[in-house]
Amino acid sequence: MFVKINGKEVKLPDFFIIGAAKSGTTSLAKYLAEHPQIYIPSQKEFHFFLFANQKPSYYNNHILGPVLIYKLEDYLSFFKNTNDNIILGDCSVTYMYLYGYRTVIKNIKKYYPQNKLTNLKFISILRNPIDRAFSQYCTRLLNEENKPFIEACYIWEERKKRGWSIAYDYLGFSFYYEPLKAYMDEFGKKNVKIYLYEDLKEKPLELIRDVFIFLGVDLNFVPLNIGKKYNVSKIPKSTFHKIFYDLTIRYNPIKPIAKKIFPENTKEKIKEISIKIFFKKPQLTFEIREKLKEVFKEDILKLQELIGRDLSHWLK
Repeated sequence: MFVKINGKEVKLPDFFIIGAAKSGTTSLAKYLAEHPQIYIPSQKEFHFFLFANQKPSYYNNHILGPVLIYKLEDYLSFFKNTNDNIILGDCSVTYMYLYGYRTVIKNIKKYYPQNKLTNLKFISILRNPIDRAFSQYCTRLLNEENKPFIEACYIWEERKKRGWSIAYDYLGFSFYYEPLKAYMDEFGKKNVKIYLYEDLKEKPLELIRDVFIFLGVDLNFVPLNIGKKYNVSKIPKSTFHKIFYDLTIRYNPIKPIAKKIFPENTKEKIKEISIKIFFKKPQLTFEIREKLKEVFKEDILKLQELIGRDLSHWLK
């Protein structure tokens, strides 16, 4: 949508996919981006409204996604050349982070005029918070994570003091009630659409059509990639596999060049093959799951009342 900032008319998103992290948001964004009436930048996870011209202390090692955009002019550049007749979206899962959502809401209200705020729409997919936290942890094993999962869950405050990225706060991204209630209170319940991870897995086409209705675009469009899974969590098959992956794929000096040369579908194929070769599906033990159920129990019970969905299966 068009808004005026410092007297200049610019384009900002009409809707946001706010989370939760590791809950299918990448897949949802990919499906929506196929629609001819919707534009979502191919590089998602800008996180702009979490920072809004304030450079984070961990910027040089942010690992929140492919990019981290904190400057307004950089953020606007991703939307300025889009068709005036399509709606624009931003997918940034940090917008639902327990210790960041207040800042995000404040910054959204700073850049959007009052008469535009009621037109904004927010979409969220929620996953069992324990599975979600573990999935985030598995992703971080490819970076600096070197602690066992349950230990890593409880050392965030210490890591925060040492300047670690919020990408290592596994519990902070798994509390949903407070952020979602805040978005509903600020922007109206009718403007916040909430789905469960199971919805996306079991009936993706039904879900995507419901999102199309919510966004006011042609609901009969069927994305060719519907049902395809993106950004699936995985862990190295062994220490050898991790070292070999780092040397041949992750830190390969020709990787930046290859990214520019190869088309998107070729890059996806290469990624799929490398995942099969080097990685395996992670498993969460029963004992750890039982420990974390008590951590999230109150939040889950409050959440199911808020969204009107039975979440008892998350506690079984």
